[in-house]
Amino acid sequence: MKRFFSIVKRELKHFIFTPIAMLILFGGPLIFGLIIGLVYLNAKPLDLPIVVVDEDNTILSQNIIEALEENQFLKVIKVTPNEFEAQKYFRNQTVEGIVTIPSRFEADIQQKRNPEIDVNLNAINILTSNYINTGIIKTLSTINAGIEINSLQKKGMPNNTANDQFESFKINVDRYYNPESNYLRFLWPGITGTILQQIFLLVIAIIFAKEFEKNTFHEILKYSKSTTTILLAKSFPYLVMMTFIWIGMLYLMYPLFHIDIIGSFWVILTFSLLFILSLLFMGVMVSLLFPTQLLSTEILMIIASPSFIVSGYTWPVSQMPVFIQYIANALPLTHFLSGFRKIVFMGNNLLDVKSEIFALLILLLISITISWFSLNYKIKKDRKKEIQNQLNLW
Repeated sequence: MKRFFSIVKRELKHFIFTPIAMLILFGGPLIFGLIIGLVYLNAKPLDLPIVVVDEDNTILSQNIIEALEENQFLKVIKVTPNEFEAQKYFRNQTVEGIVTIPSRFEADIQQKRNPEIDVNLNAINILTSNYINTGIIKTLSTINAGIEINSLQKKGMPNNTANDQFESFKINVDRYYNPESNYLRFLWPGITGTILQQIFLLVIAIIFAKEFEKNTFHEILKYSKSTTTILLAKSFPYLVMMTFIWIGMLYLMYPLFHIDIIGSFWVILTFSLLFILSLLFMGVMVSLLFPTQLLSTEILMIIASPSFIVSGYTWPVSQMPVFIQYIANALPLTHFLSGFRKIVFMGNNLLDVKSEIFALLILLLISITISWFSLNYKIKKDRKKEIQNQLNLW
């Protein structure tokens, strides 16, 4: 145990005297976490700009424009009778949508000719176009229902009967776990998990690579020649620091941006530890396999860069090509984000994420096994070199 903590102390000393590593590990999560939280602070886009082309210019068209303006997702920045002028706003992306009320709109409704309102959306940004579409459809559907009910009432039908005849059935939609469609609540866990992964791997990449590059690996063997002791002792300080940083992010950053955590602290901690261990030994494995800090860092960044895209967080893994699915399932982030959302936002326990735990355990076992054999080979190689040097002295 004394040898173990001697190596731990040495590793901490090396880490403290590497300012860039300290800045990345401690400053990175704070800075990037704040930036992401502030970017999505509004949680959902509001007051998205649209233009209304009013070719009818009647009381009904004015009512429609006022109703659109009152919708939380929409902001009517221009009302014009000229379609060409509206298209000019659309092309230079001053607005995200155009609503066109045709000429004789009110008259055609009165004559039961079923006129059409045209809606043009800028679908380059799917998120904003979906919100605009929701706002416009909801507003126009309400007005449409009001016109139909009013028409039935004018024919002498009682109010309740008119309402029942127009609305033959009701639809009740309950949104669970994110009832406000809060975009920050949706995106935050995935982005923060990915950023912490990048930061952790950047720091871990140099654990052993720096020893080989600076030719100081033999110094560790003065403390212990046990492969297991060296592997665990070199990794232990980073496991502790990474765990505290991640828990700090959860219980400081999440409340800061009003994101509630439903899951149990101990369930979250256990599952997070498994993810951190998977990352840690994946980094250690690469650090042992590639002899320079630059090369090991580059390899880990190549592995980690596409991880969020293929993780299934925003697009189902099942909808990806089969070879991409294999890549996704080989990355710890895929299984962590899947289980993490279930625990944090749905309040699930560890049994509910047993498939994700099993996958992380397999990845962890593979990384530890390769790391152990790689380190064992390095130790034997260094000892042979030391024996050869002694023989040469004789």
